[in-house]
Amino acid sequence: MPGGSPGFAEPNAFASTQSLTDHGRNAALGETHVFSSSTLNKVTAGYNRIFNHILSFGSGSCEASKIGGGIPGANLGGVSCGLTSVLITSGFWSLGDRGFAPFQGGTNVFHIADSFDMIRGNHDMTFGGEIRDNQMNVLTNAFQDGFYVIAPVFTANTIGDLLMGLPVFGQHDQTFQGPVTGRRWKIYRPFFEDNWRVTPTLTLNLGLAWAFVTPITEAHNRQSNFNFQTGQFLIGGGNGGSTVGLSTDKTALEPRFGIAWSPHADRKTSLRAGFSIYHDSSWNQGAQGLWENPPYFGSSFVPFGNTFSQGFPILTEPTNPSQFGGNLQTQNLNFKQGRIVQYNFDVERQIPGDVLLTLGYAGERSTHILEGGQNINLKSPAACGAITGYTFGCGQPAMPYPQYGTINDIFDNGSATYNSLQIKAETKSSKHGLYALVGYTYSKSTDNGLSDGLGSNIGAMYFPLPHIGTGDTGLSQIDLTHNFTASVIYDLPFGKGKQFGNDLSAPANAVFGNWEFDVIEHAISGFPMLLVSSAGGANSGVGFSNNGNNYARPNRMCNGAISNWTVAQYFNTNCFVDPVSGALGNSNRAPLFGPGLVNTDFSAVKNFPLSFREGMALQFRAEFFNIWNHPQFQAPGVSGTAGIVDIDGVSPARITATVNNPRLIQFALKLRF
Repeated sequence: MPGGSPGFAEPNAFASTQSLTDHGRNAALGETHVFSSSTLNKVTAGYNRIFNHILSFGSGSCEASKIGGGIPGANLGGVSCGLTSVLITSGFWSLGDRGFAPFQGGTNVFHIADSFDMIRGNHDMTFGGEIRDNQMNVLTNAFQDGFYVIAPVFTANTIGDLLMGLPVFGQHDQTFQGPVTGRRWKIYRPFFEDNWRVTPTLTLNLGLAWAFVTPITEAHNRQSNFNFQTGQFLIGGGNGGSTVGLSTDKTALEPRFGIAWSPHADRKTSLRAGFSIYHDSSWNQGAQGLWENPPYFGSSFVPFGNTFSQGFPILTEPTNPSQFGGNLQTQNLNFKQGRIVQYNFDVERQIPGDVLLTLGYAGERSTHILEGGQNINLKSPAACGAITGYTFGCGQPAMPYPQYGTINDIFDNGSATYNSLQIKAETKSSKHGLYALVGYTYSKSTDNGLSDGLGSNIGAMYFPLPHIGTGDTGLSQIDLTHNFTASVIYDLPFGKGKQFGNDLSAPANAVFGNWEFDVIEHAISGFPMLLVSSAGGANSGVGFSNNGNNYARPNRMCNGAISNWTVAQYFNTNCFVDPVSGALGNSNRAPLFGPGLVNTDFSAVKNFPLSFREGMALQFRAEFFNIWNHPQFQAPGVSGTAGIVDIDGVSPARITATVNNPRLIQFALKLRF
């Protein structure tokens, strides 16, 4: 997977040229026993294995020990031995190998399930359950060849500092008792379901399941948890037990309810409704998690002012947690599974013209969603106590644990909502050779700025500062207010056996007969734009981080939307200004919407029946994608990250890219037999 350069240069510390290898193995066995026409049992067992490996460009080259006389301590002769990762700020690319590489992500899943089905009268009932034994075997040493950050500090020039070999920050990561951690957890899920046909026109679906998931343990207890509330380390195999203090979530009940009813004898009207709760099993960590805590993981830091030639301090034994001064991972002890509540109601009616019309509502509320990767070791914004009347985010007078660096959260306090009105019309007429499907959705999706720890674009968050209420709640980055789709297939009524032209000669029928026109129309409103302030982030010290920069939210002075926008000026930049030094800004995360999109695809299809074999035909297709050649613009963005706009950037309101191709035309011949 190319990283954008043929050598060690990379867009960021995780984007080097890489070799990716994946393999999967699976086996399944099932047995169904039929006791009678109304009673049967089915048991299944399976095994699934997926392993993926990542090697960076310099893996195994030990380049850090060779270049410029070598960087002492960078290559320990372990699993990597490559080139130290160097993050160069001020808009430059990074150098070196990818962090967290070499990497192995390996899963083994053992699964057994049983279901017993029986029909008794109007009841179709199923009883059963499943057990899933999950193993995740991950090899990674974080920045095992070391990590440097270069900034214009010593020479007032980024490249000058690089050439002088003077990093502003340096870190080296090591694991102890082996580089592979073996995470283990189990899922037990008994269930019951009854499909009850109350009357010929009324059916009820009733069910209940229980998703019982154990906390994640490590095969050799090589993990620990930092209790953020008490400041205590909970060590695997010691005072934290095998679960490092995490309790088992026993609350994951999953009821199901559905109803389908035809209130009239003509069966042209149907009413349907449903309600369900389901869960996302406990987070399985991955490359980052509780394994990164001492004493099983250690980080050594380069003293400020040390040069490349002085290298990295090396840890010869595990760090005592009480003496650790690096970054930590913390997971709340009563961590719950992600809970999703879904509900819907729709009315379906067959109306004149053989049109099936559906009008419905669908909604969802999610709680206990994973929040991962946010630093919660923060103090209040600098404006607190310094600016009269400023209170937003205040109440945390000092950094809770100044002896540590970043304390990354693994919390379950993310939440999201979705509400939608959905309209659909469908018709199919063999007589007229027409099929049409038209749909429209009006919806709203919100969340509280949750971060999954995987680099998703969430905008500038205020979390986890206290006393902010719903300050992080705003439109989700996937919110789509309007979504219209129409699909039409029309067999033209010309040619032999058609409404018109049945008496056409063979040559004329070959030209004018058996044509089909297809149209797909798609129109959507724009996605939310996430506005940030790099100057405000630097002053406040909190907010969203991206490629070494810190962002807060701007102050919103006016609406900012422009009805007659241009590519050079999509929104009014005067409406968004940097907050007062040390403050967070009053704008919500997504104050504006990006450009909408309208696209039309058209195809003309000509069928040539071949008489010497039944069902055989030659088909000619002329297909036009974006037939009207409408430009479809991407929202402005930070360094190519569409939808995140830094108001302090160069021309922040300028659109620089499109999201779809211009008009494309293709021709094809297809032989059907």
